[in-house]
Amino acid sequence: MGDRYYKPIFEGHFDAAKKGERLSIPINFKYKTEYDLLISIPKDDIKSFYSEKGTLNYKFTSKGKILEKGTTLSPSNTVSYSASINGPLSAVLLTFNLPFPGAGDDLVLVIEAINPLTALNKYSGSILCTVEPSLMK
Repeated sequence: MGDRYYKPIFEGHFDAAKKGERLSIPINFKYKTEYDLLISIPKDDIKSFYSEKGTLNYKFTSKGKILEKGTTLSPSNTVSYSASINGPLSAVLLTFNLPFPGAGDDLVLVIEAINPLTALNKYSGSILCTVEPSLMK
């Protein structure tokens, strides 16, 4: 499997610091395993993550139905890691298994900043959202 296994199935910009920001992520996967939803900021600014108490709302939809909904962990209550001392810094906000029970080929993960991550305001416009196989497995 090697490096291909850890290749993200989604990566895109998501301004989690902005109230009402919403992102729909089509879930197309190759491996049946545990996946992580992460947010990343461009610098290794651990203080911003440790002080962040906000959460994101999420829901998984398929075939016109909501399969699961809830709130993510906040960056201050989860695992965070950085690939280098210069960043980026990532936090795992949600972990889930694929295939998702009851889902068809049209599975979508929708995340929304109802309680925005305001401690990350200074990174507005450069916050990334990623879905990838869990590194902690």
